[in-house]
Amino acid sequence: MFTLLKKMALGIVAVSKGSKTPLQKVLKGDKTIEGFLSGVGTLTITKRDGKIEKHNFSNFTPKKEVEVEIDQTMQWEADENLVFYEICHPPYQDGRFENIS
Repeated sequence: MFTLLKKMALGIVAVSKGSKTPLQKVLKGDKTIEGFLSGVGTLTITKRDGKIEKHNFSNFTPKKEVEVEIDQTMQWEADENLVFYEICHPPYQDGRFENIS
């Protein structure tokens, strides 16, 4: 992750076709933003109440950001090679996320 003005951190992640990121739970931080850059894939977010949101993205999808809140889980899955970004307010520190799987 890159720290921007010591107020936030930006990470850019590439996920290969057929792969997933680890299932992660947000444990702390003021704001976590997931944003689509290119490729084809899905961001799955599980809310505190168990409701599941699926955000499908492709190169034909308007660029979109999704905020993930504390105690929610998230996971990206690539149907084709996928690139996404993550912005952390305040900057990322160990312990912000817990890998569930």
